[in-house]
Amino acid sequence: MKLFWASGGTFAGLSGADLRAAAERNGASGLWLTLDSWGLDATALLALLGVFLLWGLVRPWGRVFPGWTPGLAGRPVPRWLPLAPAVLGAATLAPYGVVGLGWTVLATAGAVEVPRGDFPTPADTLLVARIGLSAFALYGVALAVAARSYWRRTA
Repeated sequence: MKLFWASGGTFAGLSGADLRAAAERNGASGLWLTLDSWGLDATALLALLGVFLLWGLVRPWGRVFPGWTPGLAGRPVPRWLPLAPAVLGAATLAPYGVVGLGWTVLATAGAVEVPRGDFPTPADTLLVARIGLSAFALYGVALAVAARSYWRRTA
């Protein structure tokens, strides 16, 4: 969704240009805006780092540095190196996503008000919230499962 916007697409009533204008209005950094102008969303790049972390927790190169890591190839990966960000990420992202999805259920039922924010309608806001919070919840839970597995395999 964010990459689609960054590349100029329109989703949930907002175009990439609308989102860029909102980011500027809300005080986004120069780096953030520059990446966006190149069609790259900073949160999507951070998500790629997160996927790299998940792979490292479940693949053999997460325990022994691979050959493409100069000066480290063949050495064991310190256990804390992937576990620290994994545990911190799981402890923050999973609850945020799960509780947020609970809010979307309440909002869908009309029990809580949906602020419009930068979107044309509350329904657009809710659509984007469902997608984003689902991603946080799924990634947070996956990170918790992968971190536990890595913890047990490296003990």
